[in-house]
Amino acid sequence: MSEEVCYSSVVFTPTHNSSAPVKNNEATIYAEVKKAELAPVKTVKTHPEPVDSRTTGQETWSTAQTPEKTEHRYQPQQSAIVFLSLTCAFLLAGIIALFVCYYLSQNTAGQLRKENSALTEASQQLQELKNNLTAQKESLESENTQLRKDRTLMARRCSPCPSGWTFNNSKCYFVDLDKPWKTWNDSRLECIKMGADLLTIKNKEEQMFIMNFAPTYFDEYHGYWIGLTGKAQDWVWINGSSLTTGFWADAGRQNGTYVLTNTGFNKLKALNSWRSTNLDMVNRWICEDKALLL
Repeated sequence: MSEEVCYSSVVFTPTHNSSAPVKNNEATIYAEVKKAELAPVKTVKTHPEPVDSRTTGQETWSTAQTPEKTEHRYQPQQSAIVFLSLTCAFLLAGIIALFVCYYLSQNTAGQLRKENSALTEASQQLQELKNNLTAQKESLESENTQLRKDRTLMARRCSPCPSGWTFNNSKCYFVDLDKPWKTWNDSRLECIKMGADLLTIKNKEEQMFIMNFAPTYFDEYHGYWIGLTGKAQDWVWINGSSLTTGFWADAGRQNGTYVLTNTGFNKLKALNSWRSTNLDMVNRWICEDKALLL
């Protein structure tokens, strides 16, 4: 940067109030002023440092010679960059979320398949266990029935019939007047529990014995279940033999499929006392078993 030397003359003039005389040929005082040239501005800074105006002697730099301040201008490119950055960030977050969801769903589906397979296997094992228990139950019921029969035989060593049973012509008969009335199926089950079965009547003599053995009760439609089932003209005993002789009180009205004996009214006893009725009716019953003959 070069310096330019300028010269100026300064004359001191007394004020009007001054009483000092003015001298001629007073010495002239020269002052030397060096003016520095500004270096050319090569680059424009975004935030230039402010340049104060400077004075040397009585001269001042003009504002035209000071570097201009660069104003902060809004650039659209920066807004676009910010928007694209945020968009990319959101897209990346969405992709990560989708990947996590897919990974979790795959793991969940695999876990569900494993659990389903385990449940299926457990169900099969339970079914096998159920089948085994059912077979064991049937076996125990068969053994229990046989034990009852053996116990009955042991109790009948000195008697042809168990205690509480009535003997007649190589058979033993039992009627329970204290238990609640039952359907045909439940009545037969009660007899089977005792190692016997429902009554079968072969002839008139046996029918007369039963007539005196079991009293009539309640009304003319209630009686005692016997082991005869079927329908009119096709009656069969529970031992598989067909009916040959019947003692019907209403031979013309055999509408049911199961048979009662000793039906009557006002405790009247009649030889012909059979009535057919439906399965779900409840009545008393008569059990029969073979007598133990030595």
